[in-house]
Amino acid sequence: MNKLFLIFHGRFPSEKAASLFVAKSCEVFADNNLEVVLLAPRRLFRVKQDYSDYYNLKNNFKVVYLPTIDLFPFRIFSNLSFYVSCLFFSLSVLIYFLFKANRKDIIYSNESLPLLISSFVFDKCYYEVHDFPEKKKNFYKTLFKNLKGLIVTNKWKLAKIKEIFELPDEKLFYEPNAVDIDEIDINISQVEAREKLNLDKNLYYAVYTGHLYGWKGVDTMAQVADLLSDNIKLVFVGGTDDDIEKFKQKYETKKNIVIIGYVNHSEIPYWQKAADLLILPNTAREDISKYYTSPMKLFEYMASKRPVIASNIPSITEILNENNAYLFEADNSGDLAEKIKFAIENKNESYSLAEQAFQDVQKYTWENRIKRIINFVNNG
Repeated sequence: MNKLFLIFHGRFPSEKAASLFVAKSCEVFADNNLEVVLLAPRRLFRVKQDYSDYYNLKNNFKVVYLPTIDLFPFRIFSNLSFYVSCLFFSLSVLIYFLFKANRKDIIYSNESLPLLISSFVFDKCYYEVHDFPEKKKNFYKTLFKNLKGLIVTNKWKLAKIKEIFELPDEKLFYEPNAVDIDEIDINISQVEAREKLNLDKNLYYAVYTGHLYGWKGVDTMAQVADLLSDNIKLVFVGGTDDDIEKFKQKYETKKNIVIIGYVNHSEIPYWQKAADLLILPNTAREDISKYYTSPMKLFEYMASKRPVIASNIPSITEILNENNAYLFEADNSGDLAEKIKFAIENKNESYSLAEQAFQDVQKYTWENRIKRIINFVNNG
């Protein structure tokens, strides 16, 4: 059995989408006859619950916590805290590899520094590109030269990386993010989901699930509240404690807004099933949103069999289109409000789009994603 080491410089497990992404990747890699070891830093406030229970996953891969210097809880010099932690963790990874890995093993990560250091010693290093290397071009030029391959999560990044770094096609592989359809498309009706969540069956709910970062476009969605009738509620599910508190200070008094806050990931499917509409309001004002991202939420929405209203930006429209979703002008709360009203008033059309989205998302399962990546690695 081949061994795959996956490097993750973040709290694991945690409420962050990146942590869930890593957990799902490890589980499905392990399902495909790989011995998987996840290397994560020994952070101070990681969730102590076993990952398989926390994420409802198979207990089929090993997690090794390596030393780091964790200054994040002190909330001072955040950039310095990151670099100190990342450098120390990267050295811990290298030392671990020198004792536990061999040159035939696969090293896989979306963490650039530990992967670069590892690539000077190990041959089969693969980088999953979630962001775009705007700065430190020489650093990334060296990294990309040393790597066996890059897995890129959207088409804009693929084209730009190929153009700027002049990489050959055989070194690049396009693969968006993914979803566990069975986990999201739970066997429950909208009425039953609302009963479980104590939601009014006579109201309309436009639901957002995810973090409350500015680039996610949540402010645009919140500003829609003043443009809707009282029987349409805007529901926000998710966020960190600090972001939830700030969001409440800005919008809690608005009559159309319901701020739920953080819930366990296992509860997200109930909120999506209870919805009339699912909103993906990413901003066009920041490149991370407009160009770089491949939102896990997008694929979860498509798997929920509920109509989706999403920003008309490149990172979204390479997956969504007028045949499987309603698209609105990003950062335009007026246009979003009109799309919400139209979708509610045209239920048959809305659910026709939802059904098409569900059919389209079938190729973006975790199983399909990982099988394609393994095929790319094996043919590299």
